[in-house]
Amino acid sequence: MRVYLKTFGCSSNRAETAALETLLLGGGFEVVNEPASAEAVVINTCTVRRDTELRMMKYMSSLTGRKIVVTGCMAEAQPATIAATFPQASIVSPHNLPMVAKALAAGQRSVFMDHDPKPLDPAPYGRGVRHVVTISRGCLGDCTYCIVRVARGRLTSVRPDKILDSISLAVREGAREVLLSAQDTGVYGMDLGTDLPALLHSLARFEGSFRVRLGMFNPSSVIPFLQRLIEAFDNEKLYKFAHVPVQSGSDSILNGMGRHYGVDDFRRVITSLRSRHPEITLFTDIIVGFPGESEEDFRATCLLLEEIRSDKTHIARFSPRPRTPASAMRQLPEAVKKKRSIILTEIAMRVQREINSQWIGRAVGATVVDYFAKGGMIARTDQYKTVAIGGLERSLIGERVEVSILSATPFFLIGEINRH
Repeated sequence: MRVYLKTFGCSSNRAETAALETLLLGGGFEVVNEPASAEAVVINTCTVRRDTELRMMKYMSSLTGRKIVVTGCMAEAQPATIAATFPQASIVSPHNLPMVAKALAAGQRSVFMDHDPKPLDPAPYGRGVRHVVTISRGCLGDCTYCIVRVARGRLTSVRPDKILDSISLAVREGAREVLLSAQDTGVYGMDLGTDLPALLHSLARFEGSFRVRLGMFNPSSVIPFLQRLIEAFDNEKLYKFAHVPVQSGSDSILNGMGRHYGVDDFRRVITSLRSRHPEITLFTDIIVGFPGESEEDFRATCLLLEEIRSDKTHIARFSPRPRTPASAMRQLPEAVKKKRSIILTEIAMRVQREINSQWIGRAVGATVVDYFAKGGMIARTDQYKTVAIGGLERSLIGERVEVSILSATPFFLIGEINRH
């Protein structure tokens, strides 16, 4: 059977799709690159936002005359919605991925829901020089707006030795960029009697020309071991990169969100990281229009965004999700959310352009990791800055190069290789 795999959502979903591909190929299925040539489609879903849900529903509606299997977060958190809208689709919990093959092979619609998460397989997933290693599933938070905790459950961490073996395997298979993925990497190991800094310090055992990118961590998760985390970033194997969501510049909104930290806690994390690693690349996330967000709250978020000057800011309008406390709160008008998101986006784009422009004229080391959609290649600096380079031969994929930065956009740098 020819199967097409479609992924929505985060890096953890992409890792699970790669795992699914391995499982299906081992089971005798043929995985194809285009849905038009597929007899069946497996959709790995995301349920973080309503607009993503609508896009997935639209995509499912476009699939006619073939078998559909739905897995991922929506399959776990909203199976009734899927069943009501697409009664012909099979549903498989993300905790039960091996059952996707059975659902594909079954002659009729199947449902495989397993609410008892199995031990995670930390095997590296990826193609070429970029691999993902999942270090944990679930989180310890109780954010009032988040449905992912319903889908992924409480924290389940992978043993450190298994993670290190997976990184070693990925490198042997040619990986030059390894992403450590989790819903919140900051809580890694708390169910095992270890923690994230201990895992990161163990990276020193590895040799070879590769870099590790740490996935998102919440401020409240890392404050207990902040100094040790900062010291872990001394390791040259670790990209000088931190994805730390703030979500709001208002303590009252953060409290309503159930985030368990304040704005000053976020500032402390960012300031501490930058004090030891001044050029560390910072990604953050902001939710605009959370229930109860006043003009004063919104202004505080704008001022914080100007202050922290993140290298990239993901701005999302609040989207009430089923089975969450925030969905029962009084909602702001969509017009207010839209206006505020436009203002924040303008600030973010200006700041990102200003930051990236400071790199123009510099020569930096970078690793060529991928093809650029507009032609050429993509390289990453040691600060995880994306550099678009035109006209490179494919043989340079995975190689370390020296790049001169010629210009910049709010999203990436543009450069050329220095050939000595």
